[in-house]
Amino acid sequence: MDFGVEQTSDVEPDIRMLLDNPGPVGPDIFTASPEEIRAHYRTTRNPKAIPEVAEVTDRTFEGPGGPVAVRVYRADTTDHAAPTLLWFHGGGWVVGDLFTAELPARALCRDARCTVISVDYRLAPETKFPGAYDDCVASLAWVRQNASELQVDAERLVVGGDSAGGNLAAAVTVADRDTGGDLKGQLLIYPVVEAEPDWTARDTRGEDYLLGGVAMDWFFDQYVASESDRSDWRLAPALANLERTPAAFIQTCGFDLLAAEGLRYATKLRTAGVDVTVDHLPGSVHASFAMEIDAGVRGRASAAAWLREIFS
Repeated sequence: MDFGVEQTSDVEPDIRMLLDNPGPVGPDIFTASPEEIRAHYRTTRNPKAIPEVAEVTDRTFEGPGGPVAVRVYRADTTDHAAPTLLWFHGGGWVVGDLFTAELPARALCRDARCTVISVDYRLAPETKFPGAYDDCVASLAWVRQNASELQVDAERLVVGGDSAGGNLAAAVTVADRDTGGDLKGQLLIYPVVEAEPDWTARDTRGEDYLLGGVAMDWFFDQYVASESDRSDWRLAPALANLERTPAAFIQTCGFDLLAAEGLRYATKLRTAGVDVTVDHLPGSVHASFAMEIDAGVRGRASAAAWLREIFS
């Protein structure tokens, strides 16, 4: 891997316990319906305790394909324009929703002392690429247009997400740069930034740890309408010119199939002159950011610390 990151011989103890005791087996992704897969995914994102924040409000805006739900988390209820994180959840563009994003959204709101707006973008296979991307671009425009009502400081806006949400956030920053936007940062948690169909060309260290190449192929198959989409930077942000994109925080995990491409993306951003902070968790796995495990707690704390610095 690039960036000189540390490697370990095994995952952290609590992750090892989780892997050895995985609980109920989920539905077969190749035979189950999207609804069945999403319902099971929700059961894996049901934290025992969620961080308290001052206020949570559900809203909708009119997106390019119809109404898009958002959830607004506020760190306090005083009447002022707050720094804001626009958050796109993970789930391979197929699963995930406002509920499954509760833990990271609340934790970042509380610990970074910022407003978090979580976006329930359209999912595949019902909506193919670039539907999710279009919704996320539209959500940023909506936040800016309604900044006063939402009590958002439009000059202190960051976009972020985990996994597929990181993919969407990375692509949105490029689009925003191209239209003259001035985002403060991009918070990318083990992001998908490449669309290379041959997984043997990627790092396979995380193949047997929660996310493997077969699953990634399946997620891409649900989202991608045509193989030509793989050469579109909106799907594969690593193909874009990254100059003048905002400061980046990239978190990767040592036992994650996506670690190598996340680190390659960090290198490409730095080469393009972007200020990059890399937070590599050598003994952690994909999806840890949304889990009640030690690595998840540390990962969220590190991201929140970066946000506080960016917003200061």
